[in-house]
Amino acid sequence: AVRAMRCPHANHVLQKVISTMPAASLQFMVDEITQDDLAKKIATHRYGGRIVQQLLAKCEASQIRDLAEALLQDAVALCCHFFGNFAIQHLLQFGTAEQQYRCLRTIEQNIGTIARSPSGVSVIEAAMQHTCSLDRLWLARAVVQDPMLLPHLAQARHGPGVVSQVVAALPERERARACQVLMEAGAKLRTSRYGKKVLASLGSHGLGSVDAGSPCTSGC
Repeated sequence: AVRAMRCPHANHVLQKVISTMPAASLQFMVDEITQDDLAKKIATHRYGGRIVQQLLAKCEASQIRDLAEALLQDAVALCCHFFGNFAIQHLLQFGTAEQQYRCLRTIEQNIGTIARSPSGVSVIEAAMQHTCSLDRLWLARAVVQDPMLLPHLAQARHGPGVVSQVVAALPERERARACQVLMEAGAKLRTSRYGKKVLASLGSHGLGSVDAGSPCTSGC
């Protein structure tokens, strides 16, 4: 099955099997992935990653416990990987409460590395979407602890959505400070396609929008 997972054609057969067969019938795939420390290799493979994602979404928690554990052990690297990040996103969405908690704490503790990775930004977006308000708050606070990180996120492809979620998760005073940081970085953000979107959206957070095409009037 591992060879088929990596095949550009056979992987589609396995995906069909996963979508149509009962979860209990898929244990052989999970077992093959978890043996010989293959989880990371399969999760980061162009085609194999799709199989890991579908298994995480379909199988019972007891079936994928070892798979989830293997992914969590390499969570930072997977978050930053072009294909591997989708496995972490699926853990955040379909994992047990404990797995989600561990995944979130790993992201929080390594936010500087993950947020500076294009793939990592997508993981942060998923984390903000699939967690409770308290977890979103702690993740948002981790982002704004580094004054350079929020403006950096604002220029990423998925940055506008993440920045909006981060700012919205903060209490009023912290939210105002985060918006101020963005406005102070206005000159740089106006050179970015995504940065312009962030500046234009600041009005939704109560500080008034910044004209993406004109000089900043907020002292930046």
